[in-house]
Amino acid sequence: MGCTVTLHDRIGHDRIAQAVEPLEADAALALIESAVCETVHAAAGRFASEVELTLAGDAEMERLNFDHMGERGPTDVLSFPLHEWSLDGDQLSHLSDDDGISPPGPLLLGDVVIDLDQALRQAAEGDWGVTEELVLLAIHGTLHLLGHDHADIDEEERMRALEHQVLGVLHRRHRDVAWQPGSLFDRAGHAVTTGS
Repeated sequence: MGCTVTLHDRIGHDRIAQAVEPLEADAALALIESAVCETVHAAAGRFASEVELTLAGDAEMERLNFDHMGERGPTDVLSFPLHEWSLDGDQLSHLSDDDGISPPGPLLLGDVVIDLDQALRQAAEGDWGVTEELVLLAIHGTLHLLGHDHADIDEEERMRALEHQVLGVLHRRHRDVAWQPGSLFDRAGHAVTTGS
């Protein structure tokens, strides 16, 4: 049972390639897709699932942020879940609207939209690479698809723990990626987060 990510590039392959240098654009996109699927597995278990992932720029994100959140200006990531989820004590997400009947094929979880322009700014502020920032935003947005939030301290701690878990798995699995010193992983290889 696998996870599929459908990528929608609204900013152009050249912009992505420039942003993730020295990593090849296709390698960076594969890493981001891996982050989404690893997040689904960590937060909800292994089942056939699909996530729509869009990379956008400030203009589109400003519009989406205003239309759906009522806030002006861009934001780093927005999630549009298609299902209601409940969380158990072990941080696992369970469908709360599951009536036992679902269409054949993978379960479409929803859409995650990441603002590349905002990711560039946040990576510069954090002094780590854009690829690392995009990975963190993909994880964060996917957790929102699965019912996680950070409205109160307990929810935030649960969400951050899953972010750390997934980042750690990716770091071990993708040793070929030149994670920048001081990036989302400290010198000992432990995942850290921006707190966004």
